[in-house]
Amino acid sequence: MLAAALLLPAAAVAQDVRFPQVNWSADLGLYGVGTPSATDADREGTSIFLFGEVAAGVHLSPEFSVQGVLALEPIGEGDATGGFPDGGVIGFRRQAAYIEALYADWRPTDGLALQAGRFVAPFARGYHDFPGILTRIRAHEISMIGDSLGVGGTVNLLSDLTFGDVDLSGSVFTLDRTFLSSTFVTSRSCCDPRYERYSRITAAQGGPANNAQFNNFAFALDGDGIAALPGLSWHVAALTRAPGQDGTAREWGYAAALRYLHRWNAEQSTLFFAEGVQFRNGGARPSVEFTTFGTDPDTGDPTEMTETTTLAERQTFITLGAQHRIGPWRGTLAWQRLQTKRSVDAVPTENWIEASFGRALGAGFSADLGYQYARYAPEEGGGLGTAHSILFRLGWTRE
Repeated sequence: MLAAALLLPAAAVAQDVRFPQVNWSADLGLYGVGTPSATDADREGTSIFLFGEVAAGVHLSPEFSVQGVLALEPIGEGDATGGFPDGGVIGFRRQAAYIEALYADWRPTDGLALQAGRFVAPFARGYHDFPGILTRIRAHEISMIGDSLGVGGTVNLLSDLTFGDVDLSGSVFTLDRTFLSSTFVTSRSCCDPRYERYSRITAAQGGPANNAQFNNFAFALDGDGIAALPGLSWHVAALTRAPGQDGTAREWGYAAALRYLHRWNAEQSTLFFAEGVQFRNGGARPSVEFTTFGTDPDTGDPTEMTETTTLAERQTFITLGAQHRIGPWRGTLAWQRLQTKRSVDAVPTENWIEASFGRALGAGFSADLGYQYARYAPEEGGGLGTAHSILFRLGWTRE
């Protein structure tokens, strides 16, 4: 009788739940990247920009909802990681917004979720998970499979104390060319190479999955909750995308990640994180033109010739790092490496080391200050450039 009496208020609250319900969350950051020293003078200076997202869901019933995500970021080439301030201070240059996701979500039973619409295909996780300042943004630029239009779902395969929880996610999609792919605030027509997004995705952009067909696939397995290894989670994924009008072969991608959170006591914890991503036939093996130098057979004079070939590319992106927390304080150290092997137009391997510290300020606000050492591929010429940057982030989150 006592148990029944205690459950009555909960039952009454459950009966009072009304639909539709609206909830929302946000993860926004004001970033500053100051580069006092770089091999290329146009990289020196300070860049200030917004990067983050606002997510909202309209729940029409306990099982069915419509979910949306509005993303904010600069869309100039390289602007999301500091850009090219050319010795000055640039603020919110080429700042833009776009709908990252808008899909229907149906959960007919526990352990099963189905989606249809525009979403981020299940592949690498670093764009969402990495701590630090620029680590997550760089993963967003390299390994996030966004602008995907199609269907997908997640099913719980295993829930066991010994082996933990294992979820399988999958999707079938094409690159979204509908009005949902529009970019706002800063909007440019295709295909200015100074920009990474345009007013709307078109067939002329080419690229993987840009074929108006639902023959592109992504699958991922996620696991955690292993009794013998508390704090450990893992992720593996595979991806294949058909070529667009500029491509000649199907692109394949593979990803693997580990995260381990060790709690020393109630106040201190350390997170170790690692992820590796590889794309084979990167860009779907596009056709490219390149210049060769030879001799005119009639005059014997030096001459330039343009030839066309397919670009075979294999791209590997690795992240390793750790974050230690003491109460509201945190310190993060991360290394990222991008290796690009090409059949023509070789690109040197790039490396970034980032160290930062910060703290939660209350009311959802946080602040981080850091330093980045970069070995990057210059825009022109061979070899590697070096840059030293001071990083800052003022963040605000709402769960």
